[in-house]
Amino acid sequence: MKDYKIFFFHLDSLIVTNHVTFPYTNEVIHLLKKQSKKVYFLTNQLDRVTSIKKQLESFGLKVALNQIITPMHAIQDYFSDRIKMVSLFIVGSDIIKEEMRKKGSHILASSTEKTKGEVYVILSLTNTLEIEELQDAFSLLQRGAKLIMLNPNLNGPILNEILLESGSIGRVFTSEQPISRLNINVMGKRSIWMQQVLLKLLHHQYGQAVMVSHSFTSHVAIGQALGIDTVLLTGDQTQEEVLNVKQKPTYTFSSLEEFYDELKGKELVEDQ
Repeated sequence: MKDYKIFFFHLDSLIVTNHVTFPYTNEVIHLLKKQSKKVYFLTNQLDRVTSIKKQLESFGLKVALNQIITPMHAIQDYFSDRIKMVSLFIVGSDIIKEEMRKKGSHILASSTEKTKGEVYVILSLTNTLEIEELQDAFSLLQRGAKLIMLNPNLNGPILNEILLESGSIGRVFTSEQPISRLNINVMGKRSIWMQQVLLKLLHHQYGQAVMVSHSFTSHVAIGQALGIDTVLLTGDQTQEEVLNVKQKPTYTFSSLEEFYDELKGKELVEDQ
């Protein structure tokens, strides 16, 4: 394997539950830190960044907030050149409201409030989501607002659970008309906007970066879209499943332990 300078990790490829990481997570991250590599962690869990940081630190992994990349970065990039010319109604996430208000956006409190410029509904899911928010969002969309979703999936794994994603509510919002006729942008990990965020972190060092994940499709596909190499951790996947995947990774390892052994072996060779 090449000697990469930048490593992107899918967080779900590292964390099993609130209390356990995959075996050899600590060894891999500590080794990369020792080697002065840049390490970033990708997640759609925008509202949990601070708790994710604390969680990783409880596992012995010291992580800076700017190492955790979320759709918030993509949202800020998307509105960077029109921040003061739009009105935003944000469903669910107080963090998006706070961050976009700081940037100077006009944040709508309800669908009856007077708007300025183009109107956008940003849809995320939280445990505090209220039906009034959904009704206001639906009203704005019916009046021509553009829809931004963090994740188009109906549900997805978060740690050891399967939870609803913003795509489930988005499907309700868009059920009356074809998706192709709607103004929808997705800001999550697989989106073009998240790819733009990662490209800025690369600083044109495409040959020096690698994406590491258990995901056959999403993260291998992201790496290939960015033009960087990919590592697939096959885990419990069968050899047939690995061979049949359309997006072929640059490297495959059965586990983080095998990946660690490769990194450690390369370090020993370079030290000789």
